[in-house]
Amino acid sequence: MRSAHVALAFVGLNAFVIAQNNVTTTNVTLSWVPFNQNQFDNNAALDTNGDVQLYWKVGDEYSTFGIASRSSGYLALGFSQTGAMTGADMAVGYQDQNGSFVFENRNAAGFVTPEVSPDQTNNMHFREGGQKDGVTSFVFDKKNKADCLQTQDDLATDSWQWFIYAFSESNTFAQHSPGNMGKQYLQLGTGNTVSVNTARTVSNTQNFTVTSPVVAIPTDDTTYCYTLHKMPNGTKNFLIGERPTPSSPLLHHLVLYACYGPADQYLPMLGQEPNCNWQNFSNPCTGFVTEWAPGMSARTFEDGYGKPFGSEYYEYAMLETHYNNPQGIAGQTDAASYTFLWTDQQVGVEIGTLTLGDMQVSGWFLEPGKPIVSHSTICTPECTERWPAEGITAVSVFHHMHYRGRNARVQIIRNGTEIAPLSSLRDFDYGYQFAKSLNNVKLLPGDELITTCDYDTRNDTVPAAGGQASQQEMCFAWVDYYPANTVLGCTQVNPSYGDPTQPNTTVGYCVQSTQENADMYASNAFTASFQALPASGNNCTDNALAQANGAAIVKTCPETDVCFSLNVPQASVASGSGDIFFQLSAPTTYSWVALAEGTMMSNANMFLMHSSADGRNVTLSPRMASGHVMPTHNDAAAFTLLEGSGIANGKMTANVQCKNCTSWGSGKMSLQDSGSQWVYAHLSGSPINSDDLNAAISKHDGQGAFQWDLLQATGGPDTNPFLGVTNATYSSSGASKQAQTPLVQAHGALASIAFVAIFPTGAILVRLASIPGLAWIHSGLQIFGYVIFIAAAGCGISIANSYSYLNQPHAIIGLLLLGVLFFMPILGTIHHKIYKQVGRRTVWSYTHIFTGRIGIVLGMINGGLGLQLANANKSYITAYGVCAGLMGAVYISAIVFGEVKHGKESSNVLQSTPSDSREPKSPDGDRSGSEGQL
Repeated sequence: MRSAHVALAFVGLNAFVIAQNNVTTTNVTLSWVPFNQNQFDNNAALDTNGDVQLYWKVGDEYSTFGIASRSSGYLALGFSQTGAMTGADMAVGYQDQNGSFVFENRNAAGFVTPEVSPDQTNNMHFREGGQKDGVTSFVFDKKNKADCLQTQDDLATDSWQWFIYAFSESNTFAQHSPGNMGKQYLQLGTGNTVSVNTARTVSNTQNFTVTSPVVAIPTDDTTYCYTLHKMPNGTKNFLIGERPTPSSPLLHHLVLYACYGPADQYLPMLGQEPNCNWQNFSNPCTGFVTEWAPGMSARTFEDGYGKPFGSEYYEYAMLETHYNNPQGIAGQTDAASYTFLWTDQQVGVEIGTLTLGDMQVSGWFLEPGKPIVSHSTICTPECTERWPAEGITAVSVFHHMHYRGRNARVQIIRNGTEIAPLSSLRDFDYGYQFAKSLNNVKLLPGDELITTCDYDTRNDTVPAAGGQASQQEMCFAWVDYYPANTVLGCTQVNPSYGDPTQPNTTVGYCVQSTQENADMYASNAFTASFQALPASGNNCTDNALAQANGAAIVKTCPETDVCFSLNVPQASVASGSGDIFFQLSAPTTYSWVALAEGTMMSNANMFLMHSSADGRNVTLSPRMASGHVMPTHNDAAAFTLLEGSGIANGKMTANVQCKNCTSWGSGKMSLQDSGSQWVYAHLSGSPINSDDLNAAISKHDGQGAFQWDLLQATGGPDTNPFLGVTNATYSSSGASKQAQTPLVQAHGALASIAFVAIFPTGAILVRLASIPGLAWIHSGLQIFGYVIFIAAAGCGISIANSYSYLNQPHAIIGLLLLGVLFFMPILGTIHHKIYKQVGRRTVWSYTHIFTGRIGIVLGMINGGLGLQLANANKSYITAYGVCAGLMGAVYISAIVFGEVKHGKESSNVLQSTPSDSREPKSPDGDRSGSEGQL
């Protein structure tokens, strides 16, 4: 049984520190670890004290892991792309109240409570676990290649894997205590190790520190400072290790550039104060040595490897310090430094660094308001042909973006065909940057390298610019490789970005250490076609490469056993309309499954699949709904149920060719949309077994929304793509259970508290209570309720923007209430003052009273509309209806009672006092007892 006490469990993971000792595998038996350690090939301590031990054995399809901690509460192990909690695929074990051990697969969308994955059987297999004698431990299998479910992660079985962990002395899954967490970067595969993200001692080396003189950090948002430094003397030396020393919380990054023959005009900078006039300074140094950014640790090359420098290479280096001071903090100073291990002894393998990405930095913009916006640059064959004939071997890559960054990758195109990528990184986190180790990827002369960065621009209302400021964006990939050669950077530029008088065209850009200026040249690489890898998510099949005439298919499995796929033929994109192909797939344990174009059920272009009359095939029913009612058959849909559809092995499959899905009713779909909106729904239960396209269906018990990048789905002929799946490229897109998101839950809970609890309570009290300060209590409660409603409205507006709900009645009524109720305290104050003067209700009184009454009732009704819009479960609707109905009945009764009471009091006053007498008093002497409030 799963714990019902799930709270924030990993929030403190942003306090991770990296142990500076090298983590190595060992076969030493640890007697306190309760499971059989001989079943594993390797183990490592995850913490510095050795109290958290990880064991593993890499397999073909699944790998086995065991983890043990000297603790008596829950224990969690996460598989992370970056060492951050964001996107981590987690295994969690704890003991429930009945003494049974519980194992769960969870996923963290950020530094929030990790949610239980909908897949508890396929991604991870629980083997054993328990708690005894102050030790918590469990053993499980993890699938090496994740399915299309976006809450899962691939396992880096051929190289290095980030592990994060947390533990507690309590079995309540909640935020751990400070220090009870950590991360480690461990080598799972058998590839050669070239660099390790730790600081360690290397024999026969010396230390050399590049230090910037103290600088007074300006109050500007962005400041770049530059200092020139002389490297240690010698003809040929080698950097062996890097030890950054971040010294100020305002430090955004440190970069050390190699200066290959700097012009004489720059040499006077040697030993001088930092040049922080960055907008008027052009850095002459083009070679990249290394960088520190938030999250990065020290780095050490393995024995026999080193980066060359000296009079044969470069003798000077430029240190760039970037300060980010958005709050304009004054009086801050800094003296940044970078320490290196170096040797004058010849190494066996010389390491070079290649800069990929947007070296032009500025001149490009990102579309606002999108969950994923991609920006790509191409390193052309004309530049890579200058590599040695035998090619180079990439050993690590450092992906760099700013705060909008989400995913990054470097693709390889060889002889016009895309091969396995050089590197892919999902769930980029600005605070957790690192040099990603590679398993020795071979690159050949003439290869084309495509560097892509994905960004989340949902918080932007105007295009986000590329640029040097932290609030702008960058896209870089620095690749360490061997053997070192003269090519320093390879990308594309547009000369008009820097000089409007230049041609507005894209040209190749190749930087070499042997040339003072970079080469710029025309290239066919910018017009060549290639099959793009997915913008985010995992590949859905092992066949990640398209063959000739193969179709590109995007696939998402928003639930473990419910999957949808899409293909857009090349001809349809060229014409702007035409056929699209999609597939619905689900077990026969579902009564029906539906896929629809749109952001909500209302007016969506829906296709519903259920079993046919004979139970051996499927019926596909095109449907539409004018609102949240049962959708009915759509006669206007032009579609064909294709070969491969049917029921087999307990699974329903519908392969569909749609001829008019680019336009329906009031909706349209662009075939070049990188964020096409789709929704889905399903109902578990008995089969429908009907050929009727308008067969009655019961309400769904599950639903959600997701986006598809149609550019990733484009490719192939206008034929059924789902028969020749071996010729298809599968990629995946993200899905979200919209109605179950924390933001939706917060919106509903806060609004319900305001309209079903606080507002009516304040109004009931002023009708029925007779206590001192009643008017102040009433006012305080109503203002408090309005503050809560503001918070609810903020959540609702964010949801409405994300799912295009602003035109829905629920959103319109909510915004209307938000605006009208703002004036209620003002109306109440005016009413109160005038009532005390004249002793009777006025137009201000009635405006205040009836606006409040209508607002409360309308707010209660709107809550029901919101539950309907969110397609909430019946239990939620029932619970809300009961609570709102009871409170509404009490509220209306209080209104009736109050009006009767007010009538009697007014009558008594008229009968017993002159016409100029005072108004009736409340029990505390405040003349508000029967004024009539909200």
